[in-house]
Amino acid sequence: MKTNLNEKRKQKILTALYLRKSIGRENRKKCMNRHTQKNFAAFVTATLVWAVLLVRPALATERIQVERHQIVDHIYEYSWVISTGNDQYHRVGVHRVVQEENGQPQPCDQAIFMVHGDAFDFTAAFLRGGSSPDSLPVFLARRGVDVWGIDLGWTLVPAGTTDFRFMRHWGLQRDIDDLEQALSFARSVRTQTGSPNNRLVLLGWSRGGWTGFALLNQESQQRIEDRNVRAYIPVENSFKIQDPAFRASQCDAANGTGAALAAGIYADDKTDVVQLGQLAITDPNGPSPIFGPPYTNLGASLTVGAATYQIEPPNFAAEFYHFVGGTFPGGNIWGIPDGLVYTSIPDWNNLEASASSFEAVRMEYDTYTISCGDTRTPFDNHLNDITVPVLYVGAGGGFGSNGLYTLTLLGSQDVSSLIVSFYPPEQAAFDFGHADLFNAQDADDLVWSPIYQWLSRHVE
Repeated sequence: MKTNLNEKRKQKILTALYLRKSIGRENRKKCMNRHTQKNFAAFVTATLVWAVLLVRPALATERIQVERHQIVDHIYEYSWVISTGNDQYHRVGVHRVVQEENGQPQPCDQAIFMVHGDAFDFTAAFLRGGSSPDSLPVFLARRGVDVWGIDLGWTLVPAGTTDFRFMRHWGLQRDIDDLEQALSFARSVRTQTGSPNNRLVLLGWSRGGWTGFALLNQESQQRIEDRNVRAYIPVENSFKIQDPAFRASQCDAANGTGAALAAGIYADDKTDVVQLGQLAITDPNGPSPIFGPPYTNLGASLTVGAATYQIEPPNFAAEFYHFVGGTFPGGNIWGIPDGLVYTSIPDWNNLEASASSFEAVRMEYDTYTISCGDTRTPFDNHLNDITVPVLYVGAGGGFGSNGLYTLTLLGSQDVSSLIVSFYPPEQAAFDFGHADLFNAQDADDLVWSPIYQWLSRHVE
């Protein structure tokens, strides 16, 4: 594509959004009617005291706040920020989306915990950038599933931060450890509110899938009673890679992020992603200050979303990888997209605008190193010991079938997959995209219902 692009800022957008160059019982019990008759204030107080004791026993006098708001009907969201270490930056957000009865969460047998990927926290990734009633967590909560999720620590680094030395050692192990604490937090809150203390189903989207596989790799060496996860749904990711060209791109990315760390660059800045979405919303027809002519702000946003593969370096997941399926003038997939097929344009722009400000470069380096495979890591050395049920979910215009190879390396006997696709590989540029899985107008039928059916067959 020969256009006058600001290549440096364009590549920064792609990097910030994602990777650099790079079936159980048939009838699941729904939320039960049993519940303890406590008022909401007492529930919150008990939960806060417990939360502090669980996460940081030495600092049990700290105040941890919980927020609660109604999403729709009897579905409510609870949000916490919990400490996971000994300084102001060791913290994560935890979310719960659940049905209420008489002002309290209904006890549920089935629970799922979601891990976001690059750029977007739980709210952006799974609740469509806000508290959308048309979202996967609400869809599942309506059907009696207790839905949980995390905001990893780097999503909580304040915008405007300029000194990132505190992020120097924020690698994948930190996210694994924080996720384990958040899972334990969720299980104990469930117990406090009348649900069983069973292990949870884990869902990891995009780079969150690397975190999920690495956590399972670690848990496989623990006693079953010490594990938090009983089943796994990796969504649009690969972890280990069979395709030589794809794997080489991950090695290049590992080298690039390694060089950044050596140069003292510890944070991956995503502010251009936020600006891209905001400008597409507020001034769609204005000239893009990020991409330059001939792009409008909306055209730049649609290019990043529907024609990600146009952005150099060559794509890292599939030849025509993109976030959301689009339309092109005259069907020319190398032109500037003029619309979206599955996800609405406002939803895509809102997703970009809701991006977090920063991401940990060392964590990115660790994930690229895993996928490169040239160096042995502590994150992928026990894959054959992972025996939990697994459902891989992919998109024909995203990672698609590239996510299947890792499944062959697991010790799991209960493995299945769902790849949403409407086109042959040579027309993948038009196909269902990486983010369509959670944002498409028909996602409830195409993606969420199959996930729910799989959950219904996998109850501990």
